[in-house]
Amino acid sequence: MGLLRTTCVYIRLFLDRVIDFFFSLYWDNKKAVIPDLEKKYDFLAQSATSLANKIKQKELKSEELVLALIERIRQVNPPLNAVVADRYEAALEEAREIDRKISEGITDDLSKKPFLGVPFTAKESQAIKGMPLTMGTWCRRNDRATEDSEAVVRLRAAGAIPLATTNLPELLIW
Repeated sequence: MGLLRTTCVYIRLFLDRVIDFFFSLYWDNKKAVIPDLEKKYDFLAQSATSLANKIKQKELKSEELVLALIERIRQVNPPLNAVVADRYEAALEEAREIDRKISEGITDDLSKKPFLGVPFTAKESQAIKGMPLTMGTWCRRNDRATEDSEAVVRLRAAGAIPLATTNLPELLIW
């Protein structure tokens, strides 16, 4: 039994190397080139809570942050092909509403939100109302979420803004 198992392991390793070689002939020429973060968007490297604090202190507008992330997604998504569906217009409206409330001085309930005005993306396994909810399976490619998942509800309650849905490899969740 031990010899058979050892032989199977070596065969598997050999097949993995052969398959890797043939796939590399195709994919090595198609490597994604992700552009570096532009200097004007250095603030995107900061934490979500520090960005939220900047929004609360009027150092940064939520709309600016959402627009910067939309632009960054548009830069990096073509080689990555990660964003499945977006809600850019709705996110911009939510950001403008937050900015309006801050400019009018309505900050009582806003000050308690740790992610105020900070956009986020969610995998297709997290339900965002109206967005694809495939759970990583091809047969659910046309399914749309009818309501937000508990995680999204909590993020929204913390002031975060859903921006897009990103893909999930098929059956990764199993």
